[in-house]
Amino acid sequence: WLPDGTFFISDGYINTRVVKFTRDGKYVTSWGMRGTPPNETRPYYMNTVHAIVADKQRRLYVSDRANHRIQVFDENGKFLDAWTGVPLPYSLLLTDDGFLWSASGQTQKFTKYDLNGRLLEAWGTFGTIPGGFWGVHQFHVDSEGSLYTADVHVGRPQKFRPKPNLPASERARLISPPIRPVRTVTT
Repeated sequence: WLPDGTFFISDGYINTRVVKFTRDGKYVTSWGMRGTPPNETRPYYMNTVHAIVADKQRRLYVSDRANHRIQVFDENGKFLDAWTGVPLPYSLLLTDDGFLWSASGQTQKFTKYDLNGRLLEAWGTFGTIPGGFWGVHQFHVDSEGSLYTADVHVGRPQKFRPKPNLPASERARLISPPIRPVRTVTT
């Protein structure tokens, strides 16, 4: 969602595209076409468009899951960049402090990137035990800093609360709350 209500849909299993709609649900445009997994490098060619997030400059970060990358577009579909070597990005979260987090379906880790695509942090472990991950398809952080995950292959949600009084080095590993776009009001 953009602050004006414009929203985007990842139509990734059948049509391999991003679709843009007005706040009233009217179709605006779409972009993307089926590529050749797992090593597609051409812009706009995608395989399993699985998640979309927007930053404060209205840039879209699109999970091109089967190609192990994130493609970056402007809000009208103009290609801006591609981050390669992102291991099966199942879900994305753009945090208010300006980082993009991905839940990896390959490594079962959460990975933290700056908005230029530089990997900064990775943590997590595979497992069906409490605290392990297997196919996190969605995650979110609330205003208190608690992390919620939805592990699709285990069929469970999990909630993690941050420990109080963490040192700064450990706080940097926490996923911050998501971006809070400023809403525009028209009169």
